Amino acid sequence: MANPLHILVVGSDARLRDECVAALTPIVEATPVVHYLADFRQAVEAARSRRPQLVIVEMASDSTAMRTFADELAAASPETRLVGAFKPEIFTHDVSESAVLIEAVRAGVSDFLRRPLSAVDLGQLLDRLFRRVATGPARLGKVIAFISNKGGVGKSTLAVNSAAGVATRHPGRVLLVDASLQMGVCAAMLDLRPGLSLVDAARQHARLDETLLEQLAIPDSSGLHLLAAPADAIEAAEVGEDTVSRVLSLARRTYDYVIVDTFPMFDRVVMAVLDQTDEAYVVLENVVPTLLGAERFLKLLDSVGFSADKQQIVLNRFSRRGGSLRPSDAEERLQRHVDLVVPYDRRLIVAANLGRPFLSTRHPFSRTARRLGRLVADVEQRAGTNGAAASGTPSHGGVSTAGMSNGHAVPGAIAPPAKGKPATANKGQR
Repeated sequence: MANPLHILVVGSDARLRDECVAALTPIVEATPVVHYLADFRQAVEAARSRRPQLVIVEMASDSTAMRTFADELAAASPETRLVGAFKPEIFTHDVSESAVLIEAVRAGVSDFLRRPLSAVDLGQLLDRLFRRVATGPARLGKVIAFISNKGGVGKSTLAVNSAAGVATRHPGRVLLVDASLQMGVCAAMLDLRPGLSLVDAARQHARLDETLLEQLAIPDSSGLHLLAAPADAIEAAEVGEDTVSRVLSLARRTYDYVIVDTFPMFDRVVMAVLDQTDEAYVVLENVVPTLLGAERFLKLLDSVGFSADKQQIVLNRFSRRGGSLRPSDAEERLQRHVDLVVPYDRRLIVAANLGRPFLSTRHPFSRTARRLGRLVADVEQRAGTNGAAASGTPSHGGVSTAGMSNGHAVPGAIAPPAKGKPATANKGQR
């Protein structure tokens, strides 16, 4: 399963959660993102927002509540597979096992797991439910996030330029989501004045689908579509992690590339973004306070299970003046490989003030333009290699091989992380 496996576990028995963790741990390739809820009603809303591939529900001898839940789940997230987890002791002498299981199948349960859950049983179930359809025609777009624990380092600038650069090659296939809810600047950097934003997605949560999502997004001349941040902090309070999860889940079904700018604070909204993210770029500056914060941030990402293999580090606004730290100094401090160095260039600030992506105009002799071009090519290649164009047949606009030569990275381009050497996420530029 190339895409992250999203699982929702529903049940009041706390031991079911522990069993799931133990059973999933050996299944490394599943890379699961798991959420746990005890209440059926909350689970339906979570499924509506997050669109998990799999829901594991605790079964009881009386299947009335589960039957209602199955009906509501089918309406909220029709593509989700429902699996029942049961203890053999629920079947007593007056409760027929076959009768209960048949009734559950009629309610919409796809398969069953006997408790306590085992890695073997769960692995076989995942194989039955998903691997057989892995060669089917449906392909999801990829979510690329730019994240940081500190503002003012250039995260938004890199997100906007990356989205605009990819969109020039794949017009109409790129969605830029400004999830920096209280400080979103993507619209200003594109000189757009959107009348609709993420807050409208929150207000229309019950009817939000792929069609409405496209209506909320504003087209830009570069070819990208922008789903803007709320207009102010009061509106931003209406947008929660459920809305963000649902937006990204729908977006990857509508667009080939979903690029997300985030707020420089690790909160539930950023966690919801990371749950859906396939690749993340962490942007840093080469100053000691920023690197110290980045070091803690990377450890935090590790602790929440966001794999280092999905992270890339970008050292932004690099300057050799004034005793600034070298990239090797940053690598030694972070114990991570710096994947791309973007030099300081005041023309990036001028472009942001004009509301025009730096890459939208030609800079034939600019080292900064070349480095940003390599970032664009890396975003495109990573999303295309694992996503819509993985088979070599693009689902929409195709995958460019700019920045690559005969399958090898051009010198200076971002290299895939070496085995055993983790990479990082990305930081924000304003």
